[in-house]
Amino acid sequence: MAKARVKVVGNIQAVGYRALVKYVARMLGVKGLVRNLDDGSVEVFADAPEESLEKFLKAVDVKGKPDDILSPHVEKMEIHREGEPGYKGPWRSYEAFEIDYGDETTRPVEKDIAESLEWAKLYFTKLVSEFGGLKTGFDNFSQDFKTFRTEFTDFRQEFGDFRTEFTDFRQEFRDFRQEFRDFRSEFREFRDISLALSRETLNEVKELRKDLKTILDERLARMERDIAEIKARLGLPQ
Repeated sequence: MAKARVKVVGNIQAVGYRALVKYVARMLGVKGLVRNLDDGSVEVFADAPEESLEKFLKAVDVKGKPDDILSPHVEKMEIHREGEPGYKGPWRSYEAFEIDYGDETTRPVEKDIAESLEWAKLYFTKLVSEFGGLKTGFDNFSQDFKTFRTEFTDFRQEFGDFRTEFTDFRQEFRDFRQEFRDFRSEFREFRDISLALSRETLNEVKELRKDLKTILDERLARMERDIAEIKARLGLPQ
């Protein structure tokens, strides 16, 4: 049997990477542990026959989209095999291959839910990406309004230079300024509504996560296709 302790660096936390590692390990008969580290990396301890261990290490070296925060992407893997400098044994005992949630969960049912959520993160990518696009559009609108406000400030300064010659126009401008204040107030209301909508959307996502068990049953067919692709890449029988 061969053993290795691996530190995985990249965009691999909060994207379902640990669940993927566990699935690959179970498929290849690898025993061990996987856990998140405080520095944003993931630590893996693997225990398997040499051939299975090699396949496992290649399979978990996932290459996603580096510029997509929701896409699991491994930048590098620091591998220390048993007998080599830097090698350390497992940080706790194990029977099969387990996700070590540490203080994240305390009860078995919480661990089941946490692992289901890991898988769900892989399927919520599109939803959150679309929401991110909406936020970007709002940010662009906000920037355009800031530019307009700057231009208006410059205009107000120029108008001040002619204030003594255009008394009547000054009164009209005051009326316009009040209208602009009303518009700014309306814009603030729009911003508050948009932020409230964002919060409602996030709350809906959180509620959806609570019902994850039911959702995962409905997504079973899609997961089976993903599993078949992973089996094909690993050269395993269907």
